[in-house]
Amino acid sequence: MSQKVAIVYWCDGAGHAARSIPVAKELESRGVEVSMAGGGKGQKFVEVNGFDHPGLTTVTVEGSTPIPFLKHTLFDLVPSAARRMREVYAWLEREDPDTLITDDVFAGLAAANLGIEFYRIDHLTTDLLDPVWTVPLTVYNEISLAFAEGIIVTSLWADDPDPKGITRVGPLAQEGDQTDDVEPYDVLLNPGTHGENFGAIRRQLEADGLDVRSVTDDDWETVPAMTPYTAAADVVVCTGFSSIADTVVAGTPCVIYPFLPFQKALAEQAERRGIDGIARATSVAEAVESVRQFRASEERPKYENGAPAFADVVLNG
Repeated sequence: MSQKVAIVYWCDGAGHAARSIPVAKELESRGVEVSMAGGGKGQKFVEVNGFDHPGLTTVTVEGSTPIPFLKHTLFDLVPSAARRMREVYAWLEREDPDTLITDDVFAGLAAANLGIEFYRIDHLTTDLLDPVWTVPLTVYNEISLAFAEGIIVTSLWADDPDPKGITRVGPLAQEGDQTDDVEPYDVLLNPGTHGENFGAIRRQLEADGLDVRSVTDDDWETVPAMTPYTAAADVVVCTGFSSIADTVVAGTPCVIYPFLPFQKALAEQAERRGIDGIARATSVAEAVESVRQFRASEERPKYENGAPAFADVVLNG
């Protein structure tokens, strides 16, 4: 009997969908039936990769000060969370998968209630974070492991010892076909959902006479796979882990210019480890200088896509 796997990714930002797509493609290549859901900014990337996509309510956390946050919580966050919970539950009932892969807390709750075995996908471990975030992540991991089959973490240092209940795999990249030819160029900018100051980085690089492309360009089209474009660049400047994965698996030097706390923690860890082909920038000037240094060197990251190892865990238990 053929196996069916459902994937529900979190709806904030596109990175959650981006790291799910390589797993879905790998499972399909092994004859597994895959269905996906999630919504939000990642929906267009899932659909362009050929997966039908139900419309799920998007849940967002907004408000930088207490009063706006409380208003948002009362009038939007709580109602939208309740709607998403009902929708995910109903979708899983209809799909009736053998296994669920998710980073959506509502999907995990629904799977536990429906008796569906599931794996949580993540890119964070407690050893990566400072104490402020270690305790909540530890609690979340313990709760997850009480119901899930395990937690699979995509990591730049997958050869580190696995924490209890957690399996590390390599970066999950959206690899294209060998026929996906892209003309070479100098620098690709990928600010993701939250990146800032990428316009200033571009102006300085173009002042150096470099051919710079950005995923925010008006003529940039949503593509099913990013590695042909990261491979065609000499250097990539990006923020989030999925963009980093698409870059390093292609063997292209990566300048991490982080914005969110978790992105900063990842960049700091990569810098401490001195990983070849990866640099951390904390300012526009540092980002530009790192690009210049990589273009003048032969330093390259060396990573294999973690999707096959991820699929092995899910299918072999």
